Amino acid sequence: MSLAKTLSLLSLVALTTGCVSSAPDPQIRFGVEALVPPFESRNDKGELVGLNIELGNALCAELKSRCVWVDQDYATNIHALEADRFDVIMPMTATSARRERVDFTDDLYPLSSRLVARKGANLEPNVQSLKGKRVGVLTGTSREAFAKSRWAPEGVTVISFSLNRQLVDSLLAGEIDATLQDSIEITQALLSQSQGQGFDFAGSALKDPMLGSGVAMAVRKSDTLLRDNLNSALERLKQNGQYQAITQRYLPPAAPDSPHYFANKEGLPFSDAVRIGETIYLSGVLGLGADGGLVNGGIGPQMTQAMENLGAALQRSGSSMSHVAKCTVILADIKDFTAMNAVYSRFFPADRLPARTTFTAKRLIADARVEVECLAVAAR
Repeated sequence: MSLAKTLSLLSLVALTTGCVSSAPDPQIRFGVEALVPPFESRNDKGELVGLNIELGNALCAELKSRCVWVDQDYATNIHALEADRFDVIMPMTATSARRERVDFTDDLYPLSSRLVARKGANLEPNVQSLKGKRVGVLTGTSREAFAKSRWAPEGVTVISFSLNRQLVDSLLAGEIDATLQDSIEITQALLSQSQGQGFDFAGSALKDPMLGSGVAMAVRKSDTLLRDNLNSALERLKQNGQYQAITQRYLPPAAPDSPHYFANKEGLPFSDAVRIGETIYLSGVLGLGADGGLVNGGIGPQMTQAMENLGAALQRSGSSMSHVAKCTVILADIKDFTAMNAVYSRFFPADRLPARTTFTAKRLIADARVEVECLAVAAR
């Protein structure tokens, strides 16, 4: 028998009898940029700490694997994952654009993207408010992609920073007007610090498919088994209570959105609009012109002016005429119903007419012919 055949036979015997050297300990390599407390950073001893580090270590323990943490620049992490520098990006927000290149686990925890600006700046997270302003974002994040796609074409200057420290310094120096950030991350980096006392969240949390809704882990598209194993381990951590024990030390308890008030510019004792989450409640509007008086000409001109005033109020509060859900129209004279309708219908898309109630009142303020009050949802 030839030497090659002898070696082949010995190898086959070894494989079938299990007499082979033991494989190295199973491990999972996580790519992480340890510069983002409280999610992932290094303490004074150089040790990795934070929410994502604890979750990763717990997942590895559940899978009886060893965690290997690989330092990685967040802006180039997808390329590094594809080049097999590590097995998992920890963390990453799942978006449709990223799903074209990588696969994602189930969400680890929710995500909240907020605009932060100096107190009193009266900025809102929409293009109408931010046009001509400078907004800072972190390179490689879903918020950078969102701002460059949704805001930059409408006249918002979007400036990218590699490090949060650089972005915060620029905001403090007045070199940018606002920043779009993860709410927990910017709270840790700025709002909870003494130097951040002059800043606050501006408007409600943004919701858009480009921003995603939660934080997950990314794996190569070919690593479906690893993805499934991580999902199973995450579910077991939730079932045995380890997940809750870890996350409650870092994540704020879920709370309903607080009302955001848009003050009346004339100083009257009511808000022009109040926004709670995605719902916007608008005060009634009259046909008042720029001089503060009713426009002349009766129901037609007054109704036209009232609808234009409504549109302006919607823009200021982050909505539009195509996002109105319900209106109430109050007439001083029911005989104006047909003329009011003719104007009203011109201001809404034919396939998105709001629900409506119409009634008459004996007399309207300032002897107006009509008042319009609406409820809307935020424009995405």
